Amino acid sequence: MIREHPSTTRAVLGAAGIAALLLAGPELAGAQDPAREGSLDAASASDLPPIPLTEAQEARARDLEGRLKCPVCRSQSIRSSRSFMAEDMQRKVREMVAQGSSDEEIVEYFVDRFGPYILLTPPRRGFNLTAYLIPFLAVVAGGVGVLWAAHRWRRTGPPSPPPPPSPESPYHARLERELEESR
Repeated sequence: MIREHPSTTRAVLGAAGIAALLLAGPELAGAQDPAREGSLDAASASDLPPIPLTEAQEARARDLEGRLKCPVCRSQSIRSSRSFMAEDMQRKVREMVAQGSSDEEIVEYFVDRFGPYILLTPPRRGFNLTAYLIPFLAVVAGGVGVLWAAHRWRRTGPPSPPPPPSPESPYHARLERELEESR
């Protein structure tokens, strides 16, 4: 009887599960539940008519879209991401701006659903404060290090003179003599 390693079994079952989801289609592969709050029906945000905004509202919406991180791309704002999730989030931001919600309310709405991870810029409080302080402290420490090194170099003074030549060896006189004879 052949014994299989448990991690091999899990890997095979995991791969089979992913393949089944991909083959099953959108019904099982993560289609959104229309009953969920804030979700769009089967249509994506790009298929829906645009939300009319004034110039000031458009500027606010663009600013807010630049401050929120795309949960799919992780390193892009929802403004620059082209994922469906980012498009849905852009639409929700524009809806809330059109309804008259404040910037703080809109940001709080997304932070409540995704956590502070959704913000591109971490808030300046708590442990996140270290992200703002470490670069400043590194520059200060580097400056102190350069000043300390310059002080040490200045304090040492000019280099010492070379040591006096060593007494001549008996071979030196013989070498000189042989060189003169060869000329």
